[in-house]
Amino acid sequence: MIKRIYDGISERLTDSYYGKKIKAAFLAYGAAYDFCKFYACDCDGCSGTVHIYNSSMVIDGNCDPEDILILVHMAKPVTIEVSDDHALQLPDDYKRRSRTLFMGKSGETDILESDIAADSNFEECYAILKESFEDFGSFDQWYVDISHRIRHGVSGLYLWNSTTVTKCFDIDGFVFVSGIATAGRNRGKGCARRVLRCLAEKFEKERKNLYLFALEHRRTFYESIGFVPVGGDILYERKGDF
Repeated sequence: MIKRIYDGISERLTDSYYGKKIKAAFLAYGAAYDFCKFYACDCDGCSGTVHIYNSSMVIDGNCDPEDILILVHMAKPVTIEVSDDHALQLPDDYKRRSRTLFMGKSGETDILESDIAADSNFEECYAILKESFEDFGSFDQWYVDISHRIRHGVSGLYLWNSTTVTKCFDIDGFVFVSGIATAGRNRGKGCARRVLRCLAEKFEKERKNLYLFALEHRRTFYESIGFVPVGGDILYERKGDF
């Protein structure tokens, strides 16, 4: 059975990307909002946690697949993240995409940490993200979320020379980044490579590790800059208009 929970969430979570992402959401928002829900899945030897934030779902631990299918049917999430050890048999209206988890490594770069603007320039970062990612969403929705997470010490936003990187969370030395994008006018000049290497060095000095997910067509880029593949997972995306 799956039931909504409001406390004791951190104690349930595994020491994984999924557990840390859920913990970051709880630290930022708590469990009182309807757009940010947490569920416990405990039955027949299964023990897991499910988090739904707006239209995205994250599954941590060992949840009963049949219970998950019921929750998916009810919530109709646009994306579902789950480890490849717990792959789901979802309806045909979901497509399955494999991702590789990379750990960042510092490397040769000609920029310094002080060159990178942090937690500012929101309008410019948004413009780059909007240009780079299809159906990115509205500025207001994005700004409310990222600024809230930054204020709660969970997330961060970096910008250098029209390249932006979003720190989604920093939990127990596990720093996860996404939203890596460069404005069209500066693509192909090695900007993202330089920023990522600089950030990897920054976190190494803090005794933390930088991680990111790459879809299949981006694997070679991260391998070329010295990042190390350390795992994989599955991203399910709902097809069509929502």
